[in-house]
Amino acid sequence: MRGTVIRIGAAVMFFTVVLLALVVAVPSRRTLFVGIYVLLIGAIAVGTLVGSFRTLEPAAWLRSPFEREPEQPEGPPPIAELERIDRLVVLGAANEFDLHYRLRPLLRQVAGDRLHGRHGVELDRDPERARELLGDILWQLVSAERKVGRRTGPGLPTAELAAHVEQLEAL
Repeated sequence: MRGTVIRIGAAVMFFTVVLLALVVAVPSRRTLFVGIYVLLIGAIAVGTLVGSFRTLEPAAWLRSPFEREPEQPEGPPPIAELERIDRLVVLGAANEFDLHYRLRPLLRQVAGDRLHGRHGVELDRDPERARELLGDILWQLVSAERKVGRRTGPGLPTAELAAHVEQLEAL
């Protein structure tokens, strides 16, 4: 450490002597010489600063893999289908248009699969039985005769959607 300070001091002293000699020899170029001097002193300061970082943790790159901190494994990649369903839920809660044309087909598919798999009921072929099993509110949402309201009207609140999903799971 002490040797580094001596070398830095010697370099600054050398450049200062050279500056003074040049200013005395060519006084008309004094501004140019002072600018060069400032750049050299700045370079010495930056070099010293960068060199000091090595003293904070010397030879960190030379440590064996067993001495290094363990690397954290990457998390599992997101499931694309879940991301798609999440987008549909967000869009369906935003407005009536997206509810009717984006989220409703997914709800119709789930309701149709649950009705057919558990009760042997076709959603569109036996609407009375499907309505009885689904309930009036969910039936109005998944019915084939449902018409889209105001396109910019409110969508389906997430609390209501959660209730509908629970109802579909209970089928």
